[in-house]
Amino acid sequence: MKVSDVLAKSISLNSRVLPSFVELDKAVGRILHRWPDAVKEPEDRDRERLAQEMRRRIETWDWGGLKTSRVASAAVAVFDEERREREDLADVREFYYEELRQSSQTSFLTSMLWVYVGSFDPKSEATASLGAVLRHRRDDFDERARRLISALPDLLDPASAVTNLASVMYESDDPFGKLKSLGIRAPHGPGLTRHAHVEFVRKIGPHLKRADEREQLLRWLVPQGGNALEAGAGLAVEALLRVWVNETPSDAVRSDLSEAIISAYNDPRTHSGGIWSGFDPDLRAVLLRWLTKEDMLFFCDMVTATQGSHMWPLRRDFWLRLYEDGRIDEAWVAFGRDALHYAKRRLSRSDTTNLNRRFGRQLDRGGSTSLLIMRIGNKIVVDGCHNYRTHIFNRDDPKAPKLYGSQYYCDDIMRYSRNAKSHSSIPVWRDWVMRHV
Repeated sequence: MKVSDVLAKSISLNSRVLPSFVELDKAVGRILHRWPDAVKEPEDRDRERLAQEMRRRIETWDWGGLKTSRVASAAVAVFDEERREREDLADVREFYYEELRQSSQTSFLTSMLWVYVGSFDPKSEATASLGAVLRHRRDDFDERARRLISALPDLLDPASAVTNLASVMYESDDPFGKLKSLGIRAPHGPGLTRHAHVEFVRKIGPHLKRADEREQLLRWLVPQGGNALEAGAGLAVEALLRVWVNETPSDAVRSDLSEAIISAYNDPRTHSGGIWSGFDPDLRAVLLRWLTKEDMLFFCDMVTATQGSHMWPLRRDFWLRLYEDGRIDEAWVAFGRDALHYAKRRLSRSDTTNLNRRFGRQLDRGGSTSLLIMRIGNKIVVDGCHNYRTHIFNRDDPKAPKLYGSQYYCDDIMRYSRNAKSHSSIPVWRDWVMRHV
């Protein structure tokens, strides 16, 4: 007999609720109290099988050998995004609703609350139905779940739950830690927290010029000791950049933000996937401009710290002025071995991203020479430390070095170049550069 047929009869289902698992419930309760993450969601590859197993058991009314934990795992599958509106599983959903009305098993009731949180979608009929049934059982969950509902009074109202949770996040200096303290085991997980993330970013977005709000959002994106947020992270990174579209941040803010972003989500110049695949191109251009200056400053600081040439400050000021005038479109640094040690020391102090992902390597001359590779319009310009000449290529020249490579050979660049100039006379060199770019 199908569960829908049973429900159509004017008889109580009290006699056909799930069998009692009193001892199992006690054991599950002890485990959840000591190890909150002990109950895991089923793997994606197992979900359809679990959903169909529950469908078969309901149709045949066969509960032999079934454990409470498996019923909860099947619920995760039945109410997930792929299955929660499927017509062939309608009887299975109705079964869960009826069990929630009838069951006295705390572990089952609480598990279904977490299914609601993890599968939450404010536009879903299944979410609305599940929330309505759970509201009538709000006093019957375990202690941790009751604390969560106390902190989020609108949790079981799909129309208000997102705003309620986003407000709690916005009011906390550490949103990730706050959600963990409320009992949400996976704050970056799907469902309610993912929708709250969108609302949280909307609320905090206009205030991200302020240091406290930036740190608050970054603590949410990259929690201490945890992994960076993946789903929805692009929205947050766009918000971090959007406030600077019409204003240039200080060098310190620009440096901290750009390094934090590429440390968590890779450099968009060398990675096209992840958050960068659908990123707003105008905001991506803001970050690329920041990274251009960051690389130029890094190269200049390295040369300043490791060389004593009286000509270098004049060359440095020339390149930075060209950048400020909007002439330098892109820049990339290839460090030699000697400069690499300097870079490692500086990067380790600032706790920034992996060095091998952040810069290229220059391998000729025993690593004594480092390169600054720039695109200025349709030209590729290569400058180097020590006495390395400045070389200018047409961008479409097949011998021109490509930006964002992992390895470079400065002697090959020198051999391929048809247009080069030494720095022996800075005014002459400067005029030569301006004529050729």
